[in-house]
Amino acid sequence: MSTARPSNQPRVLITGGGGLLGQALCRMAPADVHCEVTVRTTPGPEGVKQHRVDLAQPLAAFELIERRRPSLVIHTAYSTQDLGRDVVDAASEVAAACATCEVDLIHVSTDAVFDGEHAPYAETDPPAPIHPYGRAKALAEAAVRIAHPSAAIIRTSLLINLDPPDNTSRWVLDALRSGERPMLFSDELRSPLFVDDLATAIWKLSALNSGQRCGVWHLGGARPMSRVDIGVWLCEQFGLDASLIRRAKSADLPEPRPRDLRLSCERALQCGIEIAGIG
Repeated sequence: MSTARPSNQPRVLITGGGGLLGQALCRMAPADVHCEVTVRTTPGPEGVKQHRVDLAQPLAAFELIERRRPSLVIHTAYSTQDLGRDVVDAASEVAAACATCEVDLIHVSTDAVFDGEHAPYAETDPPAPIHPYGRAKALAEAAVRIAHPSAAIIRTSLLINLDPPDNTSRWVLDALRSGERPMLFSDELRSPLFVDDLATAIWKLSALNSGQRCGVWHLGGARPMSRVDIGVWLCEQFGLDASLIRRAKSADLPEPRPRDLRLSCERALQCGIEIAGIG
C-alpha cells in the first residue's frame, strides 16, 4: 500500500498498527482509503505511513491528530503491561484529541467488560467486569463516552488468524507440534472470529455517517466456542492430534473469570453486517 494519496482520498489513522487488528485493518482497507498507523514498539505493515508515538503521554495523540488531520481514527492500540496507562489513559487521550480536532472515532473494546453471567449480551447491557483487564476496558469505554459522545464503541471477542497464526493459536500449535499437552479451558464460551472478518466489518461501519455509527456495536462470530473447541478446530486445520489437549475449568481458578461472554450482534445484523465466526 502506497503512502502517497490523492488529495481527495480520505485519511484514516489506525492506532496500534503493529497489532493483529491494526495490521488486518490496513490489509482489508478499501481502495479509496489512505491508512496511516501509530506504533510504539511493534512495527506496522510495510508501505503504510507509521507514526511512533506513546498515546498515553499527555497531548501526544492531540499533536499527531492535529498535524495529520485524519477524517477518522480507529483506536485498536492497547497493552496489558500497565492497564491504567496503556488502556484507560491512552483511550482517554485519543478520544479527547479526536473531539477537540472534530475527528470521528471508532474505539475497539472487548466482551470482557461483562461478568459472564447473563449471556448473550446485547449492546444495551451495562458493563460489569470481574477481572482487571475487563475493568480497564470498561473504564476506557466510559472515558471515550465522556470525551467524545459521538464515537462508535465496538465490543468484540477472540480474534483468530491462521497465516501467520495469532499469538494464542501459535502457542497452542507450537505446544502440540513439540509433543506437549496444552491445557485449555472447556467452561468459557466466547464468540471468536477471524480478524480479517472483524476488519471488514469495521470498514463497513466506517462508511456510515457519524450519526448512524455512534454508540455501541457488538461484532462477534456467530458460533460460540470454548478454548478447547478452538484448540480442536486448530488441530483439524493443521493435521495435529487433538487428543493431546488437556481440558481445564476456569471455575477452579482462585480468581474469577467470566464463563459465558457470547455476544448478541443485533445492531450490526440490522445494518446487514454478519460475521460467520470460525469452525
